[in-house]
Amino acid sequence: MAAKKNTTVTAKGGKEYAYYRITRTIGHEWKDGKKVPVKKQFVGASKGNAEQKFKKYQEEQIRIKYEKEHLQSSQQRRAFGDYAEEYTYGILMKSSYAHGTKRRYEQSYRVHVKDSLLASIPLGDVKARTIQDFYISLDVSRQSLKAISKWMSAFYKWLSLNEYSNNVLSAVTLPDKPDNKRHTGIVVWEPGEITSILANASSHRLRFMMFLMNYAGLRISECLGIKYMDISNGFVHVNRQYYQGELSPPKHKSFRKIPIHPELQKAFNAHRERFTAEAQRNKYKTDFVFTSSTGKLLEYGNVRRSLTRFYKRNEIPEKNPHAYRATFCTELCRAGVPLEVASKLMGHKSVEVTARHYALIKQDVQIEAINKLPGISLEPANKFHPVRTAKRLKKIKR
Repeated sequence: MAAKKNTTVTAKGGKEYAYYRITRTIGHEWKDGKKVPVKKQFVGASKGNAEQKFKKYQEEQIRIKYEKEHLQSSQQRRAFGDYAEEYTYGILMKSSYAHGTKRRYEQSYRVHVKDSLLASIPLGDVKARTIQDFYISLDVSRQSLKAISKWMSAFYKWLSLNEYSNNVLSAVTLPDKPDNKRHTGIVVWEPGEITSILANASSHRLRFMMFLMNYAGLRISECLGIKYMDISNGFVHVNRQYYQGELSPPKHKSFRKIPIHPELQKAFNAHRERFTAEAQRNKYKTDFVFTSSTGKLLEYGNVRRSLTRFYKRNEIPEKNPHAYRATFCTELCRAGVPLEVASKLMGHKSVEVTARHYALIKQDVQIEAINKLPGISLEPANKFHPVRTAKRLKKIKR
């Protein structure tokens, strides 16, 4: 007896074949606030054959579910540190993060997390309370803790994205730690200090760098990445930075060009003449503006130490090299340069950063305006007047 059929399927050649089709519920889903069944059709040569296909589908789903749960279980048993190592050196260090950011995150992991008790705990056992206790136990400054927290945040986003773990950081807060900042607020060079610096740096190897930072607002790393061809046609073109032995785009990819101040042009001409002659004497060639006497690129740390020795030798109060950029931006604000223009010249990530300098200037202007208010001499209200006092006494007697 022929098997029953209840549907036909048309093949590519146009020929029709008879089959038996069944519809079965394979799960449920929420739709418009209601729980509705999810249905799937199974087609076979007969009803029994279609039922067999449905049974095979159910078995396959059970197998997939088991394998997924088994995988998740094994993932949860794997140590927190194994995932951290894989993320930091396999993902983070190959990412598009800025070089300085990658170095800071890697250092935070290597110094504070890699050999900690946290690294040995199975990932599935790491809860919000575990991370909170880890933060509390760290003997670090507030700034270091923030760097560790940023690495942890990026790490858990990766874990969550790959379904290794849920992101448990939403319940974690940063405990209070000592602040190791030397200064608060915006630190700038006073006019007399800048005059002293540039006047005493006439024979210093980094004299032109001081001019670049003061008259163009460049960072040290951007100065170290400057080539002679980047200073041309009346502009300083910021196209790269050199930091930790690596050439890379400027911070926040802030490619920009800054008009050359007349004093900066003079300093550049003197620098080029002096170090072109040195290169000829020492028989080296370089495209970079700042090099050693052998033509090698200068390192950031050595530049910082050289500046510190210079300040001490000339009895100039030492300030962070960022003070040059802050001074440059502050002077732009004082000159009334629009916020958006100043931000572009500084290469700031956003105008909000530049606005801090403008807020500082506005405060100065407000103080100056208040101090300009004319003084008023007021006669004391209870000052004794003999005639008026006598008249008041007569009224009282009446």
